[in-house]
Amino acid sequence: MNFNITNHNFFSDVFEKHKIHTLYKSVINTYTNSNIIEETYGDEEIITPNITTFAYVPDYLETITQNHFVCHKVFLKLGYLANLKNCNSIEDYTKTHFKSSFRNNIKRSVKRVESCLSSHYKTYYGSISHNEYTVLMEAFHKMLMKRFNQRNDKNLILENWAYYLETAFDKINQKKASLFVMYNNDEPIAFALNFHAKDTFYFSIPTFNLDYYKFTLGNVVIYKNLEWCLDNGFKIFDMGYGGFENKINWCNTTYNFNHHIIYHPKNRMGHLYTLVLKNKYKLINYLLSKNVNTLVRNLKNTLKSNKQMFAASFTLLKIENSKTIKEDDLQQINYNDKEYNFLKKPLNDFLYLNIEYVNDVSVYKFNNEPQQYVFKGKKSAATLKFTKS
Repeated sequence: MNFNITNHNFFSDVFEKHKIHTLYKSVINTYTNSNIIEETYGDEEIITPNITTFAYVPDYLETITQNHFVCHKVFLKLGYLANLKNCNSIEDYTKTHFKSSFRNNIKRSVKRVESCLSSHYKTYYGSISHNEYTVLMEAFHKMLMKRFNQRNDKNLILENWAYYLETAFDKINQKKASLFVMYNNDEPIAFALNFHAKDTFYFSIPTFNLDYYKFTLGNVVIYKNLEWCLDNGFKIFDMGYGGFENKINWCNTTYNFNHHIIYHPKNRMGHLYTLVLKNKYKLINYLLSKNVNTLVRNLKNTLKSNKQMFAASFTLLKIENSKTIKEDDLQQINYNDKEYNFLKKPLNDFLYLNIEYVNDVSVYKFNNEPQQYVFKGKKSAATLKFTKS
């Protein structure tokens, strides 16, 4: 018997495309009791031999399919969200759901960022010019590429970047998406592209500049986006799937992602295909529980022949007495010039370790030592020396 299987991504339909297939006659967010269907697509009918599937259906979205079809649900993986319904502020949420140690770490991270960097935050929501959008998305793309190149890892977002670039502009201006940007002075140092479905916020694509690694910007970005959600009336902060530590730390609720298999009751292949998927995902989740994916990734990285990216090695030596360095041996430089981009990470490490404010720091190079520099702030100074790795 010839039959076709048509596959859809339900999560992408809901949050990124804001459309629901007509095979679903109702989709209700059980946390907020809101009907999330805005627009529909597709055909209500399935020819008897054929099967239609929807991957990544969150079980907190209660779905009802058209009466004359069978819908089997197969567990796929866990998802993570922050339920904000009973919280009025970020302080409420952190006090209610975080251990004091994690809460204090977050406060320290935010305070250190705001003490050391000329930081400010902007969320583009409902209004962004095309020129500003183009500039920011180009910087966002470069940041993502650098991050995943360093990890020597593939990324579906990068593979589908053309789609996001084409669609996100209109979504932001329609308030169906938002673009969070964190700045140090005028330089974007972190981004998050988020999608919205009514009162649910999907924290979709975050990234940050690796030169600021010591500042744990990943946690700061989540904190600031959660704060924005609470200030703007969102009830659910969904972080999707992937059991990363920051999701487990930040979220107060886990849910199931299911795979829906929809077919006509007379289609005997539908039941068989459901069994195949069920066993497939059981095997995948078993292998994941044994960290097989990590072993495979490490093996691939070992075997890959493409050139790895290594950060330059350096040491920072605290200068106890600045008078020991003669001014005639030094030349002040503008570390914001592109030729000195390689100084950003060591400079940020210096700021973090000494709690110096970025705009109070001067940078010098030694006239006769091309691989040595001096960072001088209001309270401290250090010599920077690059070493061969």
